[in-house]
Amino acid sequence: MKGKKVFAVSLTTFLAATALFGCGNSGNTQTEQTELNMEEVLSKDPTGEKIVVATNNAANGRDVWLLENAQAAGFNIEIVQLGGGDVTARVISEVNNPTINVVWGPSEDQFTSMIDAGALVKFEPDWAEEVAGASEENGYSWPYEIQPKVLVCNPDVYTEETAPKRWSDLWEKEEFHGKYAVPTSFDGNTNRAVIGGILGRYLDENGDLGVSDEGWDAIQQYFDNGYKTPDGEDDFGNMASGKVPITFTFASGLKDKCESFDIDPLIIYTEEGEPTNTNQIGVVANSNQELVEESMRFANWLGSTDVIGAYAQENGNMVTNSAAEDSMVPIIREVKENYKPADVDWTYINSMMDEWVAKIQLEIY
Repeated sequence: MKGKKVFAVSLTTFLAATALFGCGNSGNTQTEQTELNMEEVLSKDPTGEKIVVATNNAANGRDVWLLENAQAAGFNIEIVQLGGGDVTARVISEVNNPTINVVWGPSEDQFTSMIDAGALVKFEPDWAEEVAGASEENGYSWPYEIQPKVLVCNPDVYTEETAPKRWSDLWEKEEFHGKYAVPTSFDGNTNRAVIGGILGRYLDENGDLGVSDEGWDAIQQYFDNGYKTPDGEDDFGNMASGKVPITFTFASGLKDKCESFDIDPLIIYTEEGEPTNTNQIGVVANSNQELVEESMRFANWLGSTDVIGAYAQENGNMVTNSAAEDSMVPIIREVKENYKPADVDWTYINSMMDEWVAKIQLEIY
């Protein structure tokens, strides 16, 4: 990846549907190809042109951190906070008239959907080599963190010997019934990953929506024997108090949650592995070339070693940037050393997730 990097960038990757439906003059209707010298683009100082950043990564003060540090670096950003699925849907729906410039936080499969819709522009950050191997490279989006979903237990209630060893222990062993929290909504990546991690072990091309009867029984038992955290309660808080001593969380939420509830939980590294994805960053295609280039500079800055390292130290992220690993907080270093990704077909799982969620909501939950 060293040497001169020149990209043929389609400022509007529009798809044939544009020609068919004649969408008129919009923010993304140019068809010409513009060659960009990536090194030259990224080496320029920020212009201060306003960038709209859509992210599912703005809770717990992370938006404040980003705004303050981006401003100090010379960038002018506006943050739009949405769930990963909502970010993806919005970017795809606006492919011919984009209002978003940078997407930060959705998973690799959600970025694949945006790429397939022609919504993103190719770029290669300076730190591409530092994240090599973290996910399959596509030339459009780049991983900045790994996000396993882990089971956590109250250490006053369970030990490594008595805690569940597998996700299936939760519903198969009566001793855990009513002792674990289950998802109560289905729009967030974490809850969907948990569902996918369970159903993904029962794929059957002849089964209902590609899942065997055994799989649908498993997810039924998972919800029936779990605790649905009501409004006004917090699942992590219930785990910390011992009321419901087992829950799950995304890895980058551990630092803030442990500090908020003053607990050092027992983290379970299950035999089958943890539902895991990478979270990525990409630049939305736009007919405004200067805006695209400024967006590339911002994405490059945000994922750089010093910046993503400082972000991880403050917020507890598991970074993909190998040069920033020393900045990870101790609890995240422990997770990175001990977890293993669940070996399931996430591409297929994510392609079916909307239908699975609909079935769960209508027939199971």
